Amino acid sequence: MKRSVMEKLFSVLLCCLISAPAWALANFKLNNVETKPGEINSYFVEKGNVNLPVTVIQGKQEGPVLLLTAGIHGDEFPAMFALQRLKNEIDAKKLKGTVVIVHLANLAGFHERRIALSPMDEKNLNREFPGDINGTHTEQVAALLTEEFISRADFLIDMHSGRTSGTLLPHVYSPFVGDKKLDKLTFEFAKATGMKHIVMYGERPRDPDNSISYPNTAMTRGKPGLTTEIGHLGERNEEDILADLEVVHNALKFLKMLPGSAKESPAPEIYNSLTSIASPADGFFTASAKVGDKVEKGDTVARITDYFGEPIATLKAPVSGIVLMINQSPPIKKGETPVTIAVK
Repeated sequence: MKRSVMEKLFSVLLCCLISAPAWALANFKLNNVETKPGEINSYFVEKGNVNLPVTVIQGKQEGPVLLLTAGIHGDEFPAMFALQRLKNEIDAKKLKGTVVIVHLANLAGFHERRIALSPMDEKNLNREFPGDINGTHTEQVAALLTEEFISRADFLIDMHSGRTSGTLLPHVYSPFVGDKKLDKLTFEFAKATGMKHIVMYGERPRDPDNSISYPNTAMTRGKPGLTTEIGHLGERNEEDILADLEVVHNALKFLKMLPGSAKESPAPEIYNSLTSIASPADGFFTASAKVGDKVEKGDTVARITDYFGEPIATLKAPVSGIVLMINQSPPIKKGETPVTIAVK
């Protein structure tokens, strides 16, 4: 079967990107630590008060630099375990290019068992990019990731899971910034992860000096950056760990860093917008829908009761779509958004 013009153009673009001079067979230098071709090197990247546990896997052949990061939020565990295993699964001598692993970006949040925020300054790391090396602790972490890691990467996957209080349908965000070639490549990268549910996302600023999130910081610098969401409730299920590993191995094959072909989902579901439902009052939250449910506009998805157990509000779907994320914890405050619906 003849390939379409678009497929040919995409192949040329990918070949150009994975043969660019950003990668070479020389030692890979990160924070003044060098990793030789064919070696795996695990150490802490330290700058000021920031310490990040990293592993660099330097292949013996030319290829791209893939940056994999877990623990931007310290209570999202499956990807942390997946990347620990990945370190022992890849044979550096057979790898093309370089894999850089940030095992845990938010050490303080991890040890304090915090949801999203760092106990050092009460800030969400994924809202502080590109950071400030002279700022608060979280701003310094963001700056280090921007200046030392993203600057050396060609592709990025920011690996998340649901918060300890909620459930989610596994999905990948494919951001877009208005650069047709970059957006196209990023979407192909997202499909190559093999994840069935793909959310198109273009709501972040397109200013590299105000990029806000980690993947968007890569995108505003011309580099594809994805966010995966696998697992929830603060669990570390084997199924979720294996799903994270499958995403990474698919990415490595898509980038021709390892032999084989990426296994895309045979029927990916593409969503073009997200709608969150806010609670109108404080009280107790009880979901009546679950993740993966298809809902129609007007369907009841949750109820709010007061402190005496009396009903005070019913949350209804404002749009038709699929329940992507939903809170499972009873406490709710007015204005919080316990339900998110993905819309095609």
